[in-house]
Amino acid sequence: MNQQTPAAVPFVVPCADRVAKLPPYVFATLFRMRDEALAAGREVFDLSVGNPDLRPAPAVIAAMNTAMDDDSWNCHRYGTFNGLPRFREAIARWYYERFVVTLDPNTQVLPLIGSKEGLANLMRAYLNPGDGIIIPSPCYPAYFGAAHLCEAEVFELRLCEEDGWVPRLEDIPAEVAARSRMLILNYPNNPTGGVADLAFFAKAVEWCRRHQVMLVSDAAYTELGFDPDNQPPSVLQVPGAMDVAVEFQSLSKSHNLAGWRVGFVVGGQEPIGYLGKVKSHVDFSLFGGIQMAAVAALRHGGQSVKDNRAMYLRRRGQMVAGLRKLGWQVPSPPATLYIWARIPQAWQGDDFRFVQDLFAATGVLVSPGSGFGVHGKGYARMSLVAPTATIERICELLEGTGFDWS
Repeated sequence: MNQQTPAAVPFVVPCADRVAKLPPYVFATLFRMRDEALAAGREVFDLSVGNPDLRPAPAVIAAMNTAMDDDSWNCHRYGTFNGLPRFREAIARWYYERFVVTLDPNTQVLPLIGSKEGLANLMRAYLNPGDGIIIPSPCYPAYFGAAHLCEAEVFELRLCEEDGWVPRLEDIPAEVAARSRMLILNYPNNPTGGVADLAFFAKAVEWCRRHQVMLVSDAAYTELGFDPDNQPPSVLQVPGAMDVAVEFQSLSKSHNLAGWRVGFVVGGQEPIGYLGKVKSHVDFSLFGGIQMAAVAALRHGGQSVKDNRAMYLRRRGQMVAGLRKLGWQVPSPPATLYIWARIPQAWQGDDFRFVQDLFAATGVLVSPGSGFGVHGKGYARMSLVAPTATIERICELLEGTGFDWS
């Protein structure tokens, strides 16, 4: 009688259902397309991700180097779970200077390894399997994955261009409001570039208080609003918002620190405490050198932020003009580093086929709108992460395709 040797028996441990059921992450698919083309020797222009192409300010890099060489505290050792006091104090100071919002740096501020990590861990802290979460759509795709990993029930609240990409809270069904524990708001908005004002935030705070729903404000793009006289606000400027809202910030886009993974969250003592409790089980906060660099960014980075904003404004104008010259009537967003546009009619709403055709013909990679939620279908997002000479080259390549851009 033949018996299989242990080595011949397949060893398979199935992954958890919550992982098996995760939808594909749109950027992972796009990166695979990009990497395969690069391996084949093709020229690629990657506008799919908001990945800043410039370096941080010299003062930020200098602060990192100083911390690395400072033997008085040795940043190379484990840090504290809630981050360096100097970083928390810098965050609180910046919030007051920028928004006139007062925060206790010891209980209402928490450094994060990027806001993406913090958002996912906040969901872990508050969402049980089957709980509802309201996510306006189109949206940052990472919200969906984080919610699915908590086995939460996602309701996609439609955003419409005619509303400036700001949701109609009255469109949330009563049964959805009753089962939901969290509402995500992201303004200025990724991917649309829409901006919400304080009047809307006041309505959102009142709605969340009435329905006992936590308001989660992802404010990663507040420093990239293009109207110098009307900069995007913080939800915490609304009286009483601290009771119902937490707000996430990131230095990735505003300070060219995407790869450093540095962000923070502010809000009431209780949600900050519970998020910190979750994080104490999964990480040791940020590397101390990065925290000291972030202190420098918040204290001395105002001019570099203004320079970034002006740069993205120039790139926006050049890209919009070039695409409109082709016949593609794209909008001109009031904030962020993205252009969000309905795809040309020839593709009949099939945004992924449009992305594939565009990439095959030109090497220009953009993101399909359907990757940003069910209400993103038929759109595409392109990031302004290429210098002006490259944008000129991209527009020339698009013109040479012979596509009908109307």
